[in-house]
Amino acid sequence: MRILYDFEGFIIQRYGGLSRYFYELITNLKNLNDVNIYLYMGFHINEYGLQKFKKDFDSYSGLKIPFIPRTKFIISKLQRQKFIKYRTNAPHDIFHQTYYNKYPRKPGEKIVVTIHDMIHELYPECFASIDNTSENKQYTALNSDGIICISESTKRDLIEKFNAPEHKIKVIYHGNSLKVDVTSPPVHSAPYIFYVGSRKGYKNFSALYAAYKNTPQLNSQFHLVCFGGGKLTSKEKSEFRSDKLNEKILHFSGADEILANLYKYASLFVYPSKYEGFGIPLLEAMHYGCPIVSGDKSSLPEVAGDAAVYFDTESSEDLSDKMRKVLNDSALRLDLRTKGIAREKLFGWDICSKQTYDFYKEII
Repeated sequence: MRILYDFEGFIIQRYGGLSRYFYELITNLKNLNDVNIYLYMGFHINEYGLQKFKKDFDSYSGLKIPFIPRTKFIISKLQRQKFIKYRTNAPHDIFHQTYYNKYPRKPGEKIVVTIHDMIHELYPECFASIDNTSENKQYTALNSDGIICISESTKRDLIEKFNAPEHKIKVIYHGNSLKVDVTSPPVHSAPYIFYVGSRKGYKNFSALYAAYKNTPQLNSQFHLVCFGGGKLTSKEKSEFRSDKLNEKILHFSGADEILANLYKYASLFVYPSKYEGFGIPLLEAMHYGCPIVSGDKSSLPEVAGDAAVYFDTESSEDLSDKMRKVLNDSALRLDLRTKGIAREKLFGWDICSKQTYDFYKEII
């Protein structure tokens, strides 16, 4: 089986769920005896290091370049023709696109695309009017031979928004890449509630902040620790100061060791998002035995199952109630930890890769 992967996902992300997915998929598939990989990373900014496995691939072309903001569109455009030539010469059976683009079909190949979410379609106000991701996504999905959706929720949204044919769709879950052993003491010593990711729009950090701000039990006994999603903005800092909470809300970023440490020692992990295609932070929290309070929408209940307490994402009061419920009940916290550790084991990149390989075979 000969599989071709393009450069698109690797020029978009230095780090992130999309490029991590393809890193894990490719590094697992390269070990199978009947798999031949053709990887065109081109000029890319990705930091995961797929290039170090190039001797394991039948063909590899790629050069890591410095990250320069607002250049991904032009870099993608400049190397599109080089990739088309590479694709013409690569004797592949499957072309698995790493992002959404309107490539004409090559005779004899089967095209596969992974749909990670339907955020552009459900929250168009979060994107610029010139953003053509949704148009490209629809074209790619409807003109492919096989579609991988990363959750049943994403599959339902894809069918509803694009009228995609169900017989072409296979749901294959992601795995968890964060499995660093934590042996060091806490990087933050005070009790804290933990949040990971962007704090904008549908991520619904505003509901968490409102629940924290308006609940004395929470803001007097716990800090609110955020990881990733960019540094605190001047607007956020001003708001926190105005509410006299600036010394209790902290932001961290950095290596996996820091993130793993913060999960392990958190009193509670809160994932208030109104929409996620999958929600990998849930797997990360479960792996480290961190009790979870999660939004009740989209794929989140599908992923966390009975290892989380859910709240109405439209109600910061309900979030406050659920946070206090978990924090005040040691037996419930233990139950969530135990269930989470067990549930995370149901997901894995080895499982994802095996199911993807089987799907490739089915399509061929």
